[in-house]
Amino acid sequence: MAAETWSSRSLGSHFKHGIFYGLIRLCGPWAAYLLLYPVVGYYTLKILAGRGVYPYLKRRFPGAGSVRLLHGAFRLNLSFGRVLVDRAALGLTGRADFQAPPEAAETLRDLLRAGRGLVVLTAHVGAWQTGLAWLGRAGAPVNIVWRRQADDRDRHYFEHDPRAAAPRIIDSAAPGPALAAAASALMAGEIVALMADRTRPEESLRVRTEFLGAGIDLPGGPFYLAARLGSPLAVVFTWRQGPGRVAGRVYKIIPPRPAAAEARGGETLRPLAEAFAAALADFAAEHPFQFFNFHDLWSE
Repeated sequence: MAAETWSSRSLGSHFKHGIFYGLIRLCGPWAAYLLLYPVVGYYTLKILAGRGVYPYLKRRFPGAGSVRLLHGAFRLNLSFGRVLVDRAALGLTGRADFQAPPEAAETLRDLLRAGRGLVVLTAHVGAWQTGLAWLGRAGAPVNIVWRRQADDRDRHYFEHDPRAAAPRIIDSAAPGPALAAAASALMAGEIVALMADRTRPEESLRVRTEFLGAGIDLPGGPFYLAARLGSPLAVVFTWRQGPGRVAGRVYKIIPPRPAAAEARGGETLRPLAEAFAAALADFAAEHPFQFFNFHDLWSE
């Protein structure tokens, strides 16, 4: 059976999103947290939001029965909703508590001193939306490679407040210009942050690796870009600790592999992808209900 095409389209309408934003403005995030329970319960039982989490939950909790999987789907969807509320609250109120090991920012600064920029690899896990705001502490301009679908209604934290310091967005809808913009930023010694856990149908460069006991395809572009320019890679994940509290750390440093710069072959880039997948598996083990890649990664 063909893999289901992933979409970033929001489940709720503009009106429904507006209800949450209004509650945050008037009452603070706590009212929005409470509203999440019936909303998440509805979508989980309807399977609309739950169907994408089951392939992951079945591999993360092998042998789990239907009741445990349903409960896991509710917990995971609730965690995702809380992350979205925190993201909106950061943009609407400007208040957030981000905690990272003191050495994390210094680690990124050390990597940037080589003068080849820094590729930050992250994934759709934890509080990646608000966590990206922390990258600015490394002392270099931040570029985020991002593709938004026309009907995606969620707003990032910097879209709520026009006065907020926003990263530069590199639109990945056109792969050629996006690659050129990312390369230019790296050569200027800047940070380029990319999601490395999800491929799109039009992507021709993919790297096969193993994740949670079976093979998946990862996008080869981030690894090829770093290898081609000799830029180091840092795998950075963040997670939600509580209301408005986010923590994060550098899970892995992947040094440049000059040999990989000579070819676009998946085999050449495989060691880089394997290192990323191993770090992602470590995160899933530590925070099993903050894995938000609502897509069957293994179906392809």
